[in-house]
Amino acid sequence: MPSALDDRTVAYVVESQPLFEDLRQLAAQVAGLLVLAATGSREASPEHPMLAAADGLFAQTVDGLARIKAGDQVRPHLDSLRQAAVSLRTALTAARALLAAPRAGDFDVVLVPLRAGYRHLEQATRALPGFRMVAFEQGCCAGGHIAES
Repeated sequence: MPSALDDRTVAYVVESQPLFEDLRQLAAQVAGLLVLAATGSREASPEHPMLAAADGLFAQTVDGLARIKAGDQVRPHLDSLRQAAVSLRTALTAARALLAAPRAGDFDVVLVPLRAGYRHLEQATRALPGFRMVAFEQGCCAGGHIAES
């Protein structure tokens, strides 16, 4: 991780932060669709509004990643974001097919690239400061505990 951030790196962090957040959100949307399909929900269909939202967010994010400029100091971070986008595109495409036939579908065709995308996002968090992933193991539902009111 860089020890001092120059002006170009700071500008990159500011520009790439929303793209990182969008990729995290996209991963969450795909995971949500996967849960719907896995539970056999009647809502699990290729027409689900979350799928359309994920498609739009993906297109916007990929466009942003194509326009971003990066120097050598931030290249590993940008590479991780771009690799995450490739994996999430595969997961999104597979999710669409799975939602068309959830009972006969292979959930691993979505889950494997989804996990890969998440790993690439985790790599990005280690490449530069200011990028954080949500630690679900620290969440309210971890360990079977139910939050009390």
